[in-house]
Amino acid sequence: MPRHWIGMAGLHGCLPNTCASYDTKRAAAEGLAALHDSPRGVLTSLLRDGYAELNLKRDGNEYAEITACTCDTPSDHDDA
Repeated sequence: MPRHWIGMAGLHGCLPNTCASYDTKRAAAEGLAALHDSPRGVLTSLLRDGYAELNLKRDGNEYAEITACTCDTPSDHDDA
């Protein structure tokens, strides 16, 4: 099955505010970091750990996370 990456961000304990599929983990990390106009440390954390704590006041979300997925319909993960 094809492998893709799901990038999501939101508030702890709630469904994600944003969710999208990406072809690579790097693309997901760069997309989430750009979405939040976040410092470089967020990109590094996402690439290394697949997770980053965000600043709610600065970023509008409390976390960003990347997970691998092997489903056949990556577009099902996209917000749009």
